[in-house]
Amino acid sequence: MNPKFNKKDLIIFLFKKGRVKRLENTKNCPSEFFYGFLELRQEGYNVELFEEKDLGIEIKNIFLRKFLNLFSKFVFDLPFNSILGFILNNGFEKIKKAKYIVATTNSLGISLSVAKRIGLIKSEILFISMGLFPKKPNKLKVIFFKYLFKKVKLLTISKTENIYLKNYLDNLHIKYIPFGVDASFWVPQKKNTPEKYALAVGNDLARDWSTLVRSWDKDFPMLKIVTSLPVENEKPNITIIRGDWHTQALTDFKMRELYCNSEFVILPLKDTMQPSGQSSCLQAMACSKAVLISNIKGIWDRKLLVNNENIIFTTTGSVKELRKLIQFLFKNSKIRKKIGENGRKIIIDQFNIINMKNKLLDFIEDK
Repeated sequence: MNPKFNKKDLIIFLFKKGRVKRLENTKNCPSEFFYGFLELRQEGYNVELFEEKDLGIEIKNIFLRKFLNLFSKFVFDLPFNSILGFILNNGFEKIKKAKYIVATTNSLGISLSVAKRIGLIKSEILFISMGLFPKKPNKLKVIFFKYLFKKVKLLTISKTENIYLKNYLDNLHIKYIPFGVDASFWVPQKKNTPEKYALAVGNDLARDWSTLVRSWDKDFPMLKIVTSLPVENEKPNITIIRGDWHTQALTDFKMRELYCNSEFVILPLKDTMQPSGQSSCLQAMACSKAVLISNIKGIWDRKLLVNNENIIFTTTGSVKELRKLIQFLFKNSKIRKKIGENGRKIIIDQFNIINMKNKLLDFIEDK
């Protein structure tokens, strides 16, 4: 352990929204979207949690906000709203006392990196980045980010994205931290309904609902899609259920029940470098459900996720192949069971929140 680290040193976790309210009743919700905060607090570490609204960094002038949003498009898509919000509204004052700050969004991570660079804060920054370079960046952006993140520890929750960033930011401290779900909440449960259905889940814009709907044959059992996104559908054997993690439009208990009562889970995705579908995939696997997922560039660990062993990959955007695999899974319960059981095992061994917390602590302690 680094002698500079002390268990009493303050570690602050920064989130965009949706966590403070959940702190009121953490016993009845999974802990993965706290990124190890709850586990560290339980073990006696000195941790605090803030959301953007707690820091008072909102730019209230609507015209200034619009200008900053427009301006950012021409300057590396930097989050000038957050950067100026921190500086103009003294948002750093509430977090300056931290020895370590864990930033969990790109806007917060970039803003803190700017503050660190210009000397407004001295805290060590651990920036969990996702989609920092959604597409091939221009050379000036790469040069600027190499300068900006020089004194920051960049963490990715995808091995693929880790390698991708290192190709551009080769002189920086970039580490992989495996995202893990709460394996004590997402557990296999006996099916309590005779209804036969497949389940699809997700709210990020990389979900390819169009391909899934087009692939759904009229003779297939019911498909339940849980999302807050618009889905064009006129098929009677497809049901749309409105769900959103932040608002708890669908409770975690109900979500677990939907996973466990389903035959298998489908995650149709548009190709992206980000680990889209990661949390839903791991939650379903933890519930011992076979997962059929698009083989995007951003699959987070190609060594551990093995096709036809603990997961099933389908070609991105292929209606024909997706339909064929759906039909195959409905007909082969033994294969579904084998893949589901292997999926649960990899959650217990690798992709769980305890492992994520331990890896994060390693980086904080500089092991």
